[in-house]
Amino acid sequence: MLSHISSNHFGKAFSRVAYASLAIAAIAQFSAPQAAAQEQQRSKSKQRAAAAKPAPISTEGPLTLLVSLNQQRMFIYDANGMVTQTRVSTGKPGHETPKGIYSIIEKKEFHESNIYLGAKMPHMQRLTMTGIALHGGVIPGYAASGGCVRLPFDFARRFFNVTDINQRVVIAPDVQSPVAFEHAALFSALPSVSESPAPERRADGAGVTALKVADALLGSASAHAATGPADRTIETAAEARRAERQRLVDAIPHAAETRTAAIDAEKAAGKALAEARAAAKDARSVANNAAREADKAKDALKAQERKLKRIVASIPTNTSKIRADRLADLQAQEAAERGRIAPQTEEANRAAETADTAAKAAKAADAAADAAQDALKAAKAEVKNTANAETVARKAVDAFDRREANRSYPVSVFVSSATGMVHIRQGFERVIEAQATIENPSMPLDTFVFTALDWQDGSKTDLKWTATEVNEYSTRMSSLDVDGGLSRKKRQAAPQEVAAPLASDAEKAKRTLDRIKFPKEVSDLIAEVVKPGSTLIVSSYDMARSETRYAGTDFVVQMPEVVAKISKPTPRPAAVQVVEDNSSNSGCFFFCGSSSSSSSSSKANKRVKQRSNGSKSAVY
Repeated sequence: MLSHISSNHFGKAFSRVAYASLAIAAIAQFSAPQAAAQEQQRSKSKQRAAAAKPAPISTEGPLTLLVSLNQQRMFIYDANGMVTQTRVSTGKPGHETPKGIYSIIEKKEFHESNIYLGAKMPHMQRLTMTGIALHGGVIPGYAASGGCVRLPFDFARRFFNVTDINQRVVIAPDVQSPVAFEHAALFSALPSVSESPAPERRADGAGVTALKVADALLGSASAHAATGPADRTIETAAEARRAERQRLVDAIPHAAETRTAAIDAEKAAGKALAEARAAAKDARSVANNAAREADKAKDALKAQERKLKRIVASIPTNTSKIRADRLADLQAQEAAERGRIAPQTEEANRAAETADTAAKAAKAADAAADAAQDALKAAKAEVKNTANAETVARKAVDAFDRREANRSYPVSVFVSSATGMVHIRQGFERVIEAQATIENPSMPLDTFVFTALDWQDGSKTDLKWTATEVNEYSTRMSSLDVDGGLSRKKRQAAPQEVAAPLASDAEKAKRTLDRIKFPKEVSDLIAEVVKPGSTLIVSSYDMARSETRYAGTDFVVQMPEVVAKISKPTPRPAAVQVVEDNSSNSGCFFFCGSSSSSSSSSKANKRVKQRSNGSKSAVY
């Protein structure tokens, strides 16, 4: 009976499994075409999304960014020419974006303005320390910002990782594209020992360094005693710098020893002052006692003289009127008193001399104490001076090491016909300033930016250069070039790309450089540090002093220089933090509420990276 039930139960179960298998097979056979159609639809959607996604921006070599105020466009050039262009929105009337030559001095992926009520400025790239930057923003098709250059949000995000610190940005009414350029005044690098060129190739001085190279860079001439100008190469220059650094390092223990000796001298001077003050105190005590004794002797002498005077006065002039015995008695008293007055006079004189000697000794002791006080003061000043000298010696080594670290950065050179000076900066720090020779200096120089793109060959001596002209006035004002003449609707519907800027005038650039002659020490110095990415700026304007007075910035040329709205920028932190926010809430860019910002930041998964571009501050 149990076996019959079990077999019957097993048979029914088997039948149910079989029916289920047949049903599943039938459903699968019926759903296969529909699943294939859905998969094909998903594939097409992915292909359309990939086609609609903007291509990544790819560049080669140093970048030059040209912002046209009239066209409301930014054009990006690299070593191969124009890379891309984008619509922008610059400063509106009353808050215009200042025309001029800038460079990127700081990058920050997420930034909030401390001027405009915490407005979001994503993918910020700072141009000035007083509030001008490139950043993502709304592009209405016309100038609408508070002075910054707004980029489309997506473009700003894709472009952020393409740029680098120190790359040039030109802002002008109309811009001219860079052109390939060669000129004898443009700089070449020192040759290597293995690639040392023939002497005639270096005759222009661009590849030759004199003994003053490190003098100008480091402030010392001792490191060049063994190396002549014709023998200067990359290797000998490096050896000279190593010798100079060793000299600066050796100065530290010498300064420390001098400071120790000054401290010991200060202690000795303090001890001498204590002894001098004790001696002066004793001398004054002796002088006071001697003065009192002299006064006593003088008073006793005066009393004796008064007594003698009374006796003499009691003897009448006419002796016949006095008894003989009385006269004899008075005369005896007078003789006795006169006998007593002589030693008292001598004692008074001796006491007076003793008091006078003691007074002179006390005066001399006081003078010695004063001299000891002055000696102690001088010893303390010497301790302070030697301590400062030790600090200066340590700072000199730090400054040398910082300059050595800055040698990895491109060099920036600026020449102004307004001042006749040539300035050199590297790593955003001043290297040297010198007087340039400008032909016909009363005639302003045309403004150009010369950029070193790459080495000519493997010797890494000569460079490929471009010239970019910068005009402060409009050069083309047709309705085709300027969006401002269109209605708002047409401006918003303006094409994403317009015709490329006209090429810069190479002949004008040549005429401009023909007028400039650099001091030899400047050319020799630059030969040690010039590399791709280096720039030479020539202008009739001086550098914007309101901007370059801040540490951590490059040459800023504003045409004309504007008064900064912010007189004191926010101090920079030690390093720039680039924060990548992987949260999905990316739609809030301007004037978000505090609750929205806090909740978004609390939920965001943030990854912080340190960007090694020196100490930077927040953007306004």
